[in-house]
Amino acid sequence: MAPVPFLLFATDLYLVGVGLTVALVVYPSFHLVGSGQWVSFHGAHVRRIAYAVGPAWAFQAFGTTWWLLHGPLRTFAVAHALFALVAVLLTVLKAMPFHQRLERHYDSHDIRQLQRWHWLRTCAWVACVLLALRPL
Repeated sequence: MAPVPFLLFATDLYLVGVGLTVALVVYPSFHLVGSGQWVSFHGAHVRRIAYAVGPAWAFQAFGTTWWLLHGPLRTFAVAHALFALVAVLLTVLKAMPFHQRLERHYDSHDIRQLQRWHWLRTCAWVACVLLALRPL
């Protein structure tokens, strides 16, 4: 088994795990934080979650690029790249603006909207996992 496709699959699976943890544990817990602690809590969340997803996204980008240029099943590689891009775009264009608003003050409506967009991002990561299974 080639190492890059396996590591890409493992990275995609890791991102699904992070996505499910955030969706089922972290974001619902946002509603339990008092207003006096909200700003420091949210700031800590944003800083720390970057350590959890940043390296994985970097490897996902590397692995996807490798697959597009050198790997088998090019059609699946293109589809994988598109779903990975969707996840990034959902983060940058949807999740980040809600987090920027939430860094100033607690807003339950913004948290619910963030959760909705996050589920779409998690679905994109699930699609990446399913596509990454093909070359294994």
